[in-house]
Amino acid sequence: MYQRLNKIFVAIIAIMILFASSPFLLGLLWPRVNDVSTGTTREYPDIQPQHFKTGAVKVYDAALDVAKQLGWNVIENDREHWTISAVASTNFFRFKDDVTITISTEGDETIVNVRSRSRAGKRDLGTNARRIRRFQSELAKRL
Repeated sequence: MYQRLNKIFVAIIAIMILFASSPFLLGLLWPRVNDVSTGTTREYPDIQPQHFKTGAVKVYDAALDVAKQLGWNVIENDREHWTISAVASTNFFRFKDDVTITISTEGDETIVNVRSRSRAGKRDLGTNARRIRRFQSELAKRL
């Protein structure tokens, strides 16, 4: 019986140490950010604006379709200023995050910038970066 209690005690101590060190461990896995934008978030240098040789109207329509396909709640669809504003929810806790997609042109290229920002907390555990990468992947497939 004492051996069993000893094992339970050791397990409880291990869980407490793991829980107490979790902020440190999370910091090793994900940067302390909750706002990620293409081309400007130094913690994610790989997340850059997308460039397409396709017209802005077609890119805008595809971006809008992808946002809807991903289950985002599109709250503003401004064709005049080439912006899409949406709210995305995290899977487990259903936290609401704001997403803004901006389309611009430069010469014969259409450029897509994305910003994903958590409404709550100081750290998003990589959610915003993953969201942008998924959006970019889906958009690239369509164009």
